[in-house]
Amino acid sequence: MSKVNIVVCADKTEYRVAVKNKLISEDFSIIGYAEFNDDAALRIQGFVPDAVVFVLDSSDITPEFLNFVEEMNLSSIGASAIVMTDNITVDLVNSAAQSGIRQVVSLNMPEDEFCANISKVVANERKFSQTINVSKKLRSRVYSFFSGKGGVGKTTICTNTAVTLASLGKKTLLVDLDLQFGDADMALDLNPNETIVDLARDTNGISIDNLTSCCSSHSSGLSVLASPSSPELAEYVSSGNVKAIIDVARNYFEYILLDCGCALTDPVITALESSDDIFMVNDVNILSLKRAKLCQNVLQQLNQQDKVKIIINKNVKKNNVKISDFENLLGLDAYAVVSSDLKTVNNSLNSGQPLVTFKPRSIISKDITSFAEKLILEREGALEKKTNSRRKKK
Repeated sequence: MSKVNIVVCADKTEYRVAVKNKLISEDFSIIGYAEFNDDAALRIQGFVPDAVVFVLDSSDITPEFLNFVEEMNLSSIGASAIVMTDNITVDLVNSAAQSGIRQVVSLNMPEDEFCANISKVVANERKFSQTINVSKKLRSRVYSFFSGKGGVGKTTICTNTAVTLASLGKKTLLVDLDLQFGDADMALDLNPNETIVDLARDTNGISIDNLTSCCSSHSSGLSVLASPSSPELAEYVSSGNVKAIIDVARNYFEYILLDCGCALTDPVITALESSDDIFMVNDVNILSLKRAKLCQNVLQQLNQQDKVKIIINKNVKKNNVKISDFENLLGLDAYAVVSSDLKTVNNSLNSGQPLVTFKPRSIISKDITSFAEKLILEREGALEKKTNSRRKKK
């Protein structure tokens, strides 16, 4: 059975930790957390998990909670609902079953038994989905592009990757989170009427309708939520706004790219924590190497180190600092390498056209296109199949 993706819904931190500690097998992955609030259903459905583990005291398992779970209609996305609590009774199990909850387990259940139970529940759910010919929706992917150093080409790679994905028919959203000096809109020759500030200040809240109305549309089909028009407006965008934007966008877009600023502000930290992957962009010099290590240390403190992947930009053959220096220092293989072509990049920016459409046959455009295609293969599971196929041939 393929890896089981789990969302944990709990208000208490100790309950979240308890579930994490019980998942001792690498066959399980916690892809997100949620609280018992009005936004829980939207957040959980956006993750498209295989199972949702609700952890709460038995005294809190009220008719309101059971209705809360039932209204989520998790079976519609092929997910199983599991409740973990302190005191299990026959009446509780019966009531839970009537609300679509697949299993009720004890907080004290041993780790191996807990894992076995989840595996069995998820396997049954998958069989049922196959029986009624329902294909599971692919989970959207959120990518943060981040660097501790300016001028490394982060925005160029992010915007061109987004355009490539959109050109390939993927529903793609680009959010410019360089809230003081973002220029993704300029790189794409867009003149937005509304920006992320208008969305954050909307009294009706952040919904998919409000989000799309504040986005600008690129000719490739890409939706772009631009940064504030002036640096002082950045204070109107909170980390809560960023979290809400990502949660809402997950249910509509297949790929969500976040162009983060270099400063670790609260909104940027929230973006990094909400991402599936953090692409740390570096150019090939000693300053970038130093900053990369500092950023890795900070991300480790934020417990985000497992998401980090490195992109080497402006790569040239003859250089005192090499790709291997980054790989050895950070303990990570380069996920993507983008060639140096300053002239083409500048001409592209000055013309208001993305590299991948301005000069699609240039080496740098091919590098970015290959990167975007790799993201698609990875999300759709084809990259793993391709890798396994190559291993079998060897």
